[in-house]
Amino acid sequence: MYTIRRSKDFELSIKRLKHAGLKPSVKHDIECVIDLLALGEKLPAKYRDHKLQGELSAYRECHIKGDLLLIYMIRKEYMILILVDIGSHAQLF
Repeated sequence: MYTIRRSKDFELSIKRLKHAGLKPSVKHDIECVIDLLALGEKLPAKYRDHKLQGELSAYRECHIKGDLLLIYMIRKEYMILILVDIGSHAQLF
């Protein structure tokens, strides 16, 4: 199991989502995805998990629900899952 680290950007984005009225079902989906990643499981196809390209090639992105994206990094050598940021495509890129 990976140790979960949350970046400051991720923490701020989660606060922003909660302030905007994060639905319990979406919160549950976020928690499920993070749990699967922390366990080292492959995400189901519905999350459209993929490696980013260019300057962000060290990161991965998955679609939690609709336009809600999670950017993360897995450091296998240190057994760490880094939650980089979460938000809409427009907010993140």
